[in-house]
Amino acid sequence: MTVTKDAAASALHEIDRAERHSLTLFGYSAGSPYLLLWGPLWIVAGAVGAVSPENAGLGWAAVDAIGLAGTAGLVIAQSRRYRGKGDRTAAYRFLGAVVVLAAFITMTFAVFAPVSGVQVQTFIVLLVAAAYALVGCWFGLRFAAVGAALAGLAVGAFHYAPAHMAYIVPLLGGGALILGGLWMRRAR
Repeated sequence: MTVTKDAAASALHEIDRAERHSLTLFGYSAGSPYLLLWGPLWIVAGAVGAVSPENAGLGWAAVDAIGLAGTAGLVIAQSRRYRGKGDRTAAYRFLGAVVVLAAFITMTFAVFAPVSGVQVQTFIVLLVAAAYALVGCWFGLRFAAVGAALAGLAVGAFHYAPAHMAYIVPLLGGGALILGGLWMRRAR
């Protein structure tokens, strides 16, 4: 049996396409738990701020601590589950990313000095949205879609309902993360 040059090229193309699709689905499977963790936490933090504005910072600190611990747990569990080259350093990469983002936010606020909580909230949401969009460049368009949805919700609330942003953004943003996580989990 002889395989023609065109048939071989076609088979290699199909193999490449299947590999890319498999990697995308793997990325969705690995990313979904993070969205499903942070979505409800975002809603809870927003509810704390809505019910008790004077304790909003404390609510966010508690939620962030829980979320970071949960995220670290997911990173460790996934690095054990998906052993391979470079997976040993996943926890260090995560910690490094957290430090870089915290430093970036701190320095940005020091330089630009946002004057309202609405500006601070919008900036952080846009930063998270950009991170999801960037992840989407490598791991699948569904991540980018979640980032675009978050950015659109934040900018829309900032311009059209700034007085209600403290309620709108956590509810819709957390909801977007939950829906995105479920959407990724169901990817085929």
